[in-house]
Amino acid sequence: MVDKYIHLINGVEVPFTEEEITARKSEEADANSDASKLKQIKQIRLEKLIETDYLALSDNVMSDDMKNFRKKMRDIPQDFTTEQYDLLLARDSDGKLTHTIWEKP
Repeated sequence: MVDKYIHLINGVEVPFTEEEITARKSEEADANSDASKLKQIKQIRLEKLIETDYLALSDNVMSDDMKNFRKKMRDIPQDFTTEQYDLLLARDSDGKLTHTIWEKP
């Protein structure tokens, strides 16, 4: 199978140059790197923590389950190996993350 890279300019397909193809393939390889996956995981983790930040305010009493959830979020980089990154990023057919670590109590 030959990769076909094209730009769509004013409704006309224009093939990539060799330099553009090389750059695109490099971008695609970088997107599948462990560093890129960890960056995605950290972004998801940040979003989950932000969603629950209001619970950490001084006028709230946070449940132990929520404390544990937030701790698990913070500990993801040290608790998961690069071989497990794909599991953390797995999504179902609706685009929802499937790993149980992402489930809030």
